[in-house]
Amino acid sequence: MHIEIPAEFPVPFPARINRFTGRVSQQFWQWVQEQDLAPTARSRERLRRSGIELASCYCWPWADRSVLLEGMKWMFFFFRFDDQMEEGAAQRDVSRVQKAADKITGILHNQALTTTSPLARELHRTWQRTQADRPLSWVEAFRDHYCELVRSYTRQSRFNYDTDRHGRVLGLSEYEDFRETAFGMDWVYDFMETSGPRGSYLPAELRSCRPMLRLRRAASLQQALLNDIFSAAREDHQDRTVNSVMIFRHTRQCTPQQAVRQVVDRIDHHLADYRQACADMRSLCHERGFEPPVTRAVMQFIKNIDAVIGGNHDWHHIVMRYATDDVTAAQGAYTYPDDL
Repeated sequence: MHIEIPAEFPVPFPARINRFTGRVSQQFWQWVQEQDLAPTARSRERLRRSGIELASCYCWPWADRSVLLEGMKWMFFFFRFDDQMEEGAAQRDVSRVQKAADKITGILHNQALTTTSPLARELHRTWQRTQADRPLSWVEAFRDHYCELVRSYTRQSRFNYDTDRHGRVLGLSEYEDFRETAFGMDWVYDFMETSGPRGSYLPAELRSCRPMLRLRRAASLQQALLNDIFSAAREDHQDRTVNSVMIFRHTRQCTPQQAVRQVVDRIDHHLADYRQACADMRSLCHERGFEPPVTRAVMQFIKNIDAVIGGNHDWHHIVMRYATDDVTAAQGAYTYPDDL
């Protein structure tokens, strides 16, 4: 599949980047090297192309150095799990993906380590740090969202490679319900609460109120569908069909480029929904008369998601994560070792 990336997307918010980007990125790469988390030349090339540190600096532009480094580690785990389960040795083996997901979610539920791999050890260590001295409701929300993301890979593997399902194209509504989780932004939004000044944690009831759920969903889908356009060619080479470009191409019986146009229109739809949900969230704060620290935390949360939407757009234009030169070559995709 060949498509041209559109010259413009409906992304009205400017990207913001963390002022500690350079210094913390250096610490991040030192951590990867010291803990042997990308032990081969091909895994280091995949890591280099993924721009994990840049993604983190766009997601948490107001984080201090220690919180930003912690966030980079979680972003690394996300991208590494994504690559190993979607492009690595487990790629076409649903049961293998399921076993890997069970190991990861077990660690996040504080089960005893069943492996001594550097990856498992560092995930366990990072999770212990993240739980410490933070509100229980926040810890549970972060854990649940990260585990939902990890479990989504099993379902995605079934969609793409299970012989009973292979060739079936999801409907748009079913796809978006799945993609909201599988794009993996909810834990990113949760981590925003750690990156602001003291008092930036949201009350549990606000995290789950209707306007908040709407704005989170709309922001996630706006970004996920943009990602679909950039990743469509690479996924097509790997027989992966869980992508809105493929869905529109199939359901509208159109060319890939025409499908891209349909996806851009859908991105615009989700942006409009996001803006309305943000307005509803602001109105809710005003109507209920929350204490000033709570209202400030909500306003900062929305400001941060605005920045993430802008950063997601810029990041996709900068990195080489979705290039196809490796997947079309004899050796195949740049991948990590099978150590989940």
